[in-house]
Amino acid sequence: MTTFFLTFLSVALAMLAGREAVRVARLASAGAKPAALLSVALVCAIGACAAAAWLATSFADLLTPEHKRWFVAAALALAAAEVAFLDAPSAPQEPTQSLGAIFIVLFAGIFADASGLLVLSLSVASGAPVLAAAGGTLAAAGVLGIAIMAGPDWELLPRKMLRVTIAMLLIVAAIAIGLSDAIV
Repeated sequence: MTTFFLTFLSVALAMLAGREAVRVARLASAGAKPAALLSVALVCAIGACAAAAWLATSFADLLTPEHKRWFVAAALALAAAEVAFLDAPSAPQEPTQSLGAIFIVLFAGIFADASGLLVLSLSVASGAPVLAAAGGTLAAAGVLGIAIMAGPDWELLPRKMLRVTIAMLLIVAAIAIGLSDAIV
């Protein structure tokens, strides 16, 4: 259960300050149907987190406990760097209404950014990929769902302060895990 909670918490923090939540909020603001957008976000969250956890099973046995700990610390540090330095792209001039295009961009965004790396690293470190995937899926779907429901109001969040605060929390977590002797 610890794996589920840690994955949920870290992915929720990374998604809250990340680019994908801003992207779906802007799509919702531009007139995308919320129910369809929420469905695509849910499928993307399930698929991306499941793919990251599945990928973790292929090389989890290759790492020693010490390497697993450092892998989680590195994932947290990279997530902090992504949150701190990569801001959301500007709002599209002509947002797409194609659910297929939204799916591809959102799936790639979840799988290949901090969220996917956090699910991957916590799956490797804990040896519980199903719990890590479930925690990551719930966090990603929750944050994206809230962003979709907020729509234009998501832009009112103090994103710069939120990004700096969350990046600092993730860095502190990376240092704590990197310097500890316990495995996640």
